[in-house]
Amino acid sequence: MRISEYLPTSKENAIPSGTLAGMLGFDTVRELQKAIERERQSGAVILSTCTEGGGYFLPANEQEIREFIRTLSNRAKNTRRSMESALDALDGMTGQMRL
Repeated sequence: MRISEYLPTSKENAIPSGTLAGMLGFDTVRELQKAIERERQSGAVILSTCTEGGGYFLPANEQEIREFIRTLSNRAKNTRRSMESALDALDGMTGQMRL
């Protein structure tokens, strides 16, 4: 089963993860997320949003893809900052070099 075959086009039609998981027979949202990640890794362009109820969808246009990329980029920067502060704390505790 390809999840992308069940997804609507456009952010405004996004299907919430809980709804999609139930619709496709996944026991948990986490199982759905893992399946979506596998499909993305094989080349599928499955977008998601956290706004307005959130959910998964296929892009309707270039702008939706760019917005998704911007969201992921910002998330990655925030994760990197969090990791840096944790690494700084470790450096202070152990006096060792960073990874």
